[in-house]
Amino acid sequence: MIRISVPCSTSNLGPGFDSLGLALSLSLDVELRPSEQRVVTRHGDELFSAVTDADDLFLRALSHRRSALGLADEPFAATLRSAIPTGRGLGSSAAAVVAGVMAADALAGRAHDPIDVLRAATEIEGHPDNAAPAILGGLCCAVVDHDVHAACISSLADVRAVVASPEGVFPTKASRGALPPTLDHKAATASLGRAVFLSHALRDGRTDGLSWAFRDAFHQPYRAPLLPGLAEAIAAAHGAGAIGAFLSGAGSSSIALVRDDRERVARVSAAMRAAYDRVGMAVTMRSLTVHARGAMVSR
Repeated sequence: MIRISVPCSTSNLGPGFDSLGLALSLSLDVELRPSEQRVVTRHGDELFSAVTDADDLFLRALSHRRSALGLADEPFAATLRSAIPTGRGLGSSAAAVVAGVMAADALAGRAHDPIDVLRAATEIEGHPDNAAPAILGGLCCAVVDHDVHAACISSLADVRAVVASPEGVFPTKASRGALPPTLDHKAATASLGRAVFLSHALRDGRTDGLSWAFRDAFHQPYRAPLLPGLAEAIAAAHGAGAIGAFLSGAGSSSIALVRDDRERVARVSAAMRAAYDRVGMAVTMRSLTVHARGAMVSR
């Protein structure tokens, strides 16, 4: 039996638009066995309730990888279990794509090559900001410039992610459609500077007085009007003592990074929930750890 586990991820972290990502502790888990015909069993209401073989990103990525490498389309039995909610900005699509690429490699007896998997996943996804942390773990900065380049910090000391996920799926396509075609040069430069500062500060454990570095000019101001309660939840998280808070990926979830202290985590979580309550938005709250290892495969 082959086992594959891929963590969820958040991306952007405010100003790190399409480049910064962080692996978190929900996962997509896959078991693969030899079979005379293809059989796929899915568990996890969030990700698989309405998925068919034709639109399953895991299967599409697996098929794409096999075609790219000239591998035989041999049958298999797969059991997929996911705790990652879909349409909430937590990297469910990237996890499925990464798992599919890794499954194609594993079924063919290929050794796991994380950077090769990242290249393949980025080709399918179109951007590496979720795929990089999902594969490599920790906090990653990933960019495409002829090739895919990623630099990662395996763990963030004493940091936990408080996640608020409003009910209802928020399509990534609609979220990207809210973005302007151009940005003011001064605003973009300032946002870029904050992203660089933020990644260095998190690497060094300098989390005091860091909330300003999560401010963004690339995407959050344009997506916030589509997401009732987002601005209020971010402000509430900062007021309750979060290191910083931001829109997770394209939404709809918001995330606060918090020092791993039980009372502080509870205080930030309650403040974010109350902010959404005030605008009539029901949310699911989660407290997640940073996933340091990234995707894993075993036999």
